[in-house]
Amino acid sequence: MQPGPKVLAYFLGNENLPITDTLLASWLLVILLILFAYILKKRLKIVPGRIQAAVEIILAFVESQIESMLPGEGRKFLPFIGTIFIFVGVSTVFGLIPGLVNPTGDINTTLGMALMVFLYSQYLGIKRKGVGTYIKGFFEPIFLMFPMNVLGELAKPISHSFRLFGNVVGGGIIITLLYQFFPWFIPVPLHFWFDIFSAFIQVLIFGMIAISYISVAISD
Repeated sequence: MQPGPKVLAYFLGNENLPITDTLLASWLLVILLILFAYILKKRLKIVPGRIQAAVEIILAFVESQIESMLPGEGRKFLPFIGTIFIFVGVSTVFGLIPGLVNPTGDINTTLGMALMVFLYSQYLGIKRKGVGTYIKGFFEPIFLMFPMNVLGELAKPISHSFRLFGNVVGGGIIITLLYQFFPWFIPVPLHFWFDIFSAFIQVLIFGMIAISYISVAISD
């Protein structure tokens, strides 16, 4: 496994605009999810089929997680949080397809999502509390805590992104090392752990942290 993105080409020959394998995988994933959502919307039924039922179960699960931390706000934040859950989850499946890579194995992808959560939570905090109250919160419990509170906020997207990135890449490295020592017998069953079960845990953790950041931002 090669940690991080692999540069495939440069956009218009500009070395500052690399086109990487994870970038292409991310765009392909986004396009497929949009097409899937569009087709599913056109085929919605009162009595759901297997695919519609599976999607409804996933969305109901995500909504329940939001409700557990933001009572009464589940439906409001479902589109945003649900998109994060689905994107990270399907990214894992991409990593199992030959020729494709897991976009979350690139720090640029996880940092981009973490920054999106960070900016959205700050926006919600300002909108809910007002600019004055929002800024005042950085000086609590005493004004001397202002630098620490600011650093604490800025550290959120960093820790949020590195947690997912580190676990995805770390799992891939462990599997690669096992293949070198035990060609097939042991590593293959472990794919279930690192690529399926562990991935589900990472999806849940990343999504729950996003919910917690929003909850803290809009809390009184």
